[in-house]
Amino acid sequence: MHIVIIGNGVAGATVAQKLAHKGVEVTLFAEEPYGFYSRIMLPHSLYDKEALAHLISKSDPPYLVKQPVTGIFPDRKEVETGDGKLYSYDKLVIATGSRSRTLEIFSNTEGVCTLRTFYDALLIGDIITSPVVVLGGGLLGLETALNLNNKGFDVTVCEAADRILVRQLDTVAATMLRSKLEEEGLTIRESTKTIGKRLDADAKLVALEVEGSPEIPCNTLILSLGVFPEVSLAREAGLRIKRGIVVDDYLRTSDEDIYAIGDCAEHNGQIPAIVPVALAMADTVIANLTGGDRVYEEPVLFTRFKDEALDVISVGDVTAIPLSKRVGERYEAYFLKEGTLAGAILYGSSEHLKFVRMNYQKPVSEGEIAALLDF
Repeated sequence: MHIVIIGNGVAGATVAQKLAHKGVEVTLFAEEPYGFYSRIMLPHSLYDKEALAHLISKSDPPYLVKQPVTGIFPDRKEVETGDGKLYSYDKLVIATGSRSRTLEIFSNTEGVCTLRTFYDALLIGDIITSPVVVLGGGLLGLETALNLNNKGFDVTVCEAADRILVRQLDTVAATMLRSKLEEEGLTIRESTKTIGKRLDADAKLVALEVEGSPEIPCNTLILSLGVFPEVSLAREAGLRIKRGIVVDDYLRTSDEDIYAIGDCAEHNGQIPAIVPVALAMADTVIANLTGGDRVYEEPVLFTRFKDEALDVISVGDVTAIPLSKRVGERYEAYFLKEGTLAGAILYGSSEHLKFVRMNYQKPVSEGEIAALLDF
């Protein structure tokens, strides 16, 4: 059996590596002309070509083909690559990931970048000059801003919502994190909507126009506005698409010989687009491609913001009214829904992370939470 995998991100690379180790014939297609690298480490290596180079795997596996797939033909069970070659498959795994969201007002504007690929990181390193604005106060935006700040750049983070990490933190934790980041030198502007740009006589970006406030000086703008699933190949192949590529409980698409995993896959209407989900989907597909019959189970939805002096963890749904406590620079909040632990925020301590992982989406009493909050 020959398995073709499209996408050399963490989901696709994991499937290829583990199947090959089991003796399965695999071909893995990479859109980029590089070996495997960790996207989540890109912000930490910006403006440091040596550090960026160390992110790329030192050797390529024999099954890796550095060619983008340009077409999927389910009726013939073939894929076509950018150089015009055709490859047949018995089973196909689509792991095409996601693309960075952008804003039309900044298209073709010198000094504006996204950070999703290795090429993006190289480009930022080549063009970056202060002042820098990171548009978007999510996890990637904050990590990018903090690492550039630590390298001496003047960085402002602009977030349209009323707080940073709006999906991961409640108001208390977000306020604590903002204060900490501002102490480290970042400028953070929340509830700030960008409405335009100002260019100089050479058409280079010099400032952002924002709603209800003076313009913000900006020579380099990094857009960190989230991602959207990359589904173009699947759509052209006639697979069922909603926001992402629709998959069943076994991660099969509308074609039983084609699976989809990672950021491009939509399961039960959800596309979490985080590494734990990509790895859990990869393991499910590996089992099902090697004779198993495994149903995909969503893992702990876990994100972490960490620098040398701070550890902030968010798990699951943090939208309900929490049971919480703050002591100094430590804050914990637990979110129960119908007696089940739906989410948690651990700020400044990971002491209770094991409890959260073990009890996530399981029944938990308020007494158990009260014991955790006895610090």
